[in-house]
Amino acid sequence: MKYVHLLGKEARRKIIEKLASSKGVRRLADELGVTPAAVSKYLRGQTHPSDRVILRAIETLEPEDALEVSKIIEEELLSGLEDYIEWATEKGVVDPRLPLKLSELAAKAGLTSLSSRRATGEALSSQAA
Repeated sequence: MKYVHLLGKEARRKIIEKLASSKGVRRLADELGVTPAAVSKYLRGQTHPSDRVILRAIETLEPEDALEVSKIIEEELLSGLEDYIEWATEKGVVDPRLPLKLSELAAKAGLTSLSSRRATGEALSSQAA
């Protein structure tokens, strides 16, 4: 899961914090295959969990934790994408295929793009007239 590698230290800490609060440090440590001391260090920001540890955390999510962890991951990835687009636009190096790829990803997630919503809204407005 490539996206795990893209998560920053703070997002990783937030994921561990969420899981430690719902499972407890000892149980979480057991599930992750690390010591309780390692989990405590993650929580204090003294070190950060590896890709393997975060992947294991995601794979062992309880349904009640999945939505909150998903929000942490989405926020991190979207923030990074926004930063990249800002940089690429500033440098004039935006790949012309980017909007299409973003639309494809939105469709895959069952979302419609803003331009699709606008077009649908315009069509509805013209039908009402």
